[in-house]
Amino acid sequence: MNSTPGTRIFLVFLACAAIALGGAPAAAQNLVKNGDFARAGDPPPEWAKESEASRKGSVRISGGVLELAPNRSNTPSAKPLGLGQAIDASAMAGRILDVSANLGLRSPATGAVVGLHALRADGSEIGMVHLRQSDASGRLEPKSGTLAIPAGEKPKLLILFAVAEGVGGAALFGDIRVSLQAATASRADPAPSAGSAPAPAGPAYAAKVSVNAAARGRAIPRDLYGVNVEWWRNANGLWDPAGDRLGAEALKLSKGVRPGLIRFPGGYLGDIYDWRQAMGPRKDRRKIVTHPGNKDSEVPLFGTAELLDFARATGSDLMLQANLGTGDARMAAEWVRYMKGVAQKDPKAPRATWWELGNELYHSGDASGASLKPEAYADKYLAVARAMRAEDPSVRLGAIAMENYPLFPFNSHKNWNETVLRRAGGEIDFIALHNGYAPVAPGDRANPREVYRALLAAPAMVADNLRTVGEQIRRFAPRDRADRISIAVTEWAPLFHVTPASPWIDHSKTLGSALYVADILRVFIEDERVAAATFFKLSEPSFLGLFGMRRGEWIPNASYFAFQLYTEHFGTRVVATRRESPTYDSQQAGIVPAMKAIPLLESVASVSEDGERLYVVLINKSLEQAAEVSLSIQGFDPAGAKAHLLTGPSPDSNTGAELPRVPGLRWAAQVNVDPAARHFDRGSPAEVKLVTSPVPGAGRAFAYRLPPHSAASLELRKR
Repeated sequence: MNSTPGTRIFLVFLACAAIALGGAPAAAQNLVKNGDFARAGDPPPEWAKESEASRKGSVRISGGVLELAPNRSNTPSAKPLGLGQAIDASAMAGRILDVSANLGLRSPATGAVVGLHALRADGSEIGMVHLRQSDASGRLEPKSGTLAIPAGEKPKLLILFAVAEGVGGAALFGDIRVSLQAATASRADPAPSAGSAPAPAGPAYAAKVSVNAAARGRAIPRDLYGVNVEWWRNANGLWDPAGDRLGAEALKLSKGVRPGLIRFPGGYLGDIYDWRQAMGPRKDRRKIVTHPGNKDSEVPLFGTAELLDFARATGSDLMLQANLGTGDARMAAEWVRYMKGVAQKDPKAPRATWWELGNELYHSGDASGASLKPEAYADKYLAVARAMRAEDPSVRLGAIAMENYPLFPFNSHKNWNETVLRRAGGEIDFIALHNGYAPVAPGDRANPREVYRALLAAPAMVADNLRTVGEQIRRFAPRDRADRISIAVTEWAPLFHVTPASPWIDHSKTLGSALYVADILRVFIEDERVAAATFFKLSEPSFLGLFGMRRGEWIPNASYFAFQLYTEHFGTRVVATRRESPTYDSQQAGIVPAMKAIPLLESVASVSEDGERLYVVLINKSLEQAAEVSLSIQGFDPAGAKAHLLTGPSPDSNTGAELPRVPGLRWAAQVNVDPAARHFDRGSPAEVKLVTSPVPGAGRAFAYRLPPHSAASLELRKR
């Protein structure tokens, strides 16, 4: 469902139905009447069903779940099988609406869609947000979004609908909610600076993006959208020990980012971890040491069985780290045997599609205390790999490597990559890298704007490092395997510091960091040798993580929304993109050297699997200027477009996730990019938003204005 002239017929019908249904909004509560479907009927009370849609399938409610079962008459049209209701919006100018629903799908249905459109009195559209479920697993999964109504608008109605796409199966809907965010007129908690309103006027530079949708590149691996989950601290809060289950809110947020891959048990902890100690009934498990060299220990409540449950719930596959620090070939082979048994018993169980052998053992100061020389690592790798393949020849095995940056000699052995590739290359399926951290330890007195400019230049450094490693694989691996060895970036993230005394440590959660995330994902997508990547990490109550804690509740950090630009609003196959943009020179900050000619605008494009949608991601790295982007499209005839915009008032804007209070630990006051406005200190959920709005005039040639320090995915629908 998109806002086409045909769709507007459906909306006009619902708008007329509003006269009969009424609709008086009540702030801070669910504006949807009978949104939990506690009252059944066909249509259910408070919902309307267009007469023409009645012959296109059946409506049933069971246990608070609406089931729309389309039949062969439900071919794509302006009046699909669906229900709707209208809400009075006359007092909603300048407000933001939160929209959520639990959506499920049973094949051969192709989509369960909840849409909310804001209309003027004449029926023209102000803005819209659509929630879609296209995974036909049958499970209800939470989906959410926001719709901003500009202050200068005169809204009349909100049109809400739930529709089924396809000609069979069923679309499932539960707990549909629309609520007004609290008004934020105070300086301490301002409303977001962008939404469905046009970008404000101001300084801008001109850029051009040309897309050829007919020139198609590789299929984008879902494994590029992976995350790290550690075993300790109850999987960084994913496990609820009091309820002896996965935490409901953490699970909901995890599903919202749709990770393609989960790496476990996490970093250097993997090189001291014995997976067998975290098996069996949780009540019978014993404490194990959390970190080498100290006496801290905890019961491993989140082990392989719990990981499988979590991956099943999120629809993810697995990357497991075999312990090459304190472990041996037998330990790794037994884990492979166990996972093979799981797959044999349940063909739908999550797959351990990747196995990484070791972590950062090339670093002489590795925190596991088990660092190795390259020759010793290669020999141990071979012994472990052969034992693992004896249990399951299909396993995909990876060797660790690191090509140092000029300012970051983390690999203690200059010959590591060559030695490992020459010595063990015959058994290597992928090279595991940790080359995506930046800016890493900027000076305490560094200019904040220059630090962020360096951070946003760093993806060019990462791309060059990946090319170097790719060339090493070609040169040093056995000739008959070099083209079959891929790259997996198994740890990467915006990382400023790890010392609590640093005024930068908490900047990993900002909008500027989210733009880094968006651009690194672009780099991975465009490098055909990169087949997997896992962000470090999914959840974290302190300074890392796609989501963190605020006032005791899990909330998304800005980078969470950058992930969603790709997992929710991007296609499955790369298409050719060319951009023309002004450039800038950055200064050295942390491990990022001074760099020249960094484009202010980056872009990457893709098409959906069915070819019906074209997506163009745009990233504006200018901290001061909007980007006036002229787009030209070949090989695709757009009938309309919408923008999914990630934005906020400052590069250090953040959602307000808080550092934990730990007895005896003091966190440093953090840097503010603008010492007067203090956007970092004013962090709140309203400061950073991913909002959806129409793109007027979208066609084969059109313009889009991208605010400073922002990113957007433009979603174009085929005519």
